[in-house]
Amino acid sequence: MSNLTPYNFEVEKIINEVRSRGAKTVLVQAPDGLKPYLKDLWMKLSSVGVTVYISTDPCYGGCDLADGIGRKLGAEMLIHIGHNKFVKTKEEVPTLYIPATYSVDISGLVGKSVEFLKDRGIRKVGLVASLQHVHSLRGFVEGLKSNGLDVVVDDATGGLVLGCDVEAAKRIAGSVDAILHVGGGDFHALGVALSVDLPVYIADPYRGEVRDLEKLKRKILARRWWAVQEARNAKVFGLIVVAKTGQFYKDYALLIKKELEAKGRKAVMLVADEVNWERLSTITFVDSFIITGCPRISVDNQEIFGKPVLNGEDAKELLKVM
Repeated sequence: MSNLTPYNFEVEKIINEVRSRGAKTVLVQAPDGLKPYLKDLWMKLSSVGVTVYISTDPCYGGCDLADGIGRKLGAEMLIHIGHNKFVKTKEEVPTLYIPATYSVDISGLVGKSVEFLKDRGIRKVGLVASLQHVHSLRGFVEGLKSNGLDVVVDDATGGLVLGCDVEAAKRIAGSVDAILHVGGGDFHALGVALSVDLPVYIADPYRGEVRDLEKLKRKILARRWWAVQEARNAKVFGLIVVAKTGQFYKDYALLIKKELEAKGRKAVMLVADEVNWERLSTITFVDSFIITGCPRISVDNQEIFGKPVLNGEDAKELLKVM
């Protein structure tokens, strides 16, 4: 691990894998938050004679592989940093997944979590974490238990949650008083909060704080309710098929189209690799959009969309009330 980064990019593992495959050209892909730390990896790969391309495109998860671009570049390997394997199909370019675990000591955050939870009367807490921090859960379990708290972590998933996959929280929700998510930002924890009827708290290693997510959860739920209610008045829907390998659900989009038409509405099929309001706003004849790819696109961006934009779950609710 480079001294310049708090994340473990497993550089030696990458170099050994590149050498074993005889790869001379590689494409490196990482989410924006990790891109500033790629210098050391780039320099070390270059020093052993490898041509390195770094993707500057956004990267939203293991569902968002740049293997198609890698194939065009003639890359023999894609090094995908920050996520585990997500797609079920074979990648177009052999792909090495590097989780990029956060390697800074966060033991002080355990004590803050104990105080926070006890102040709120929480006695039994479920633990989950994003990929960079899931290795820290063992320390949290030990620290919370040693201070008299009961702790539950889902065995099947090890407590790992993604933005679109929160089974680790849902499987234990019925046996705890609250969920504590270890990780930075609100993205992953919000996915948990929207899926369980429990208090959800964030133990944030970057801010060194523990905070409540209830206010944000209510705000997001209100926006989703508004979008569904507004969509009831739509005459023309745009069904968006996301072209990214791990988000490509054409058949599901066609099924929703059929059900909308059975309700007397019109639906046009749209396709996009990158879904944002700048692109959607050009389709002016559509009254409401339904995104069949990542469910978080509509959840996290509803405030900036100029029209109601739903995900697949929202569409199910819409069809019930039309």
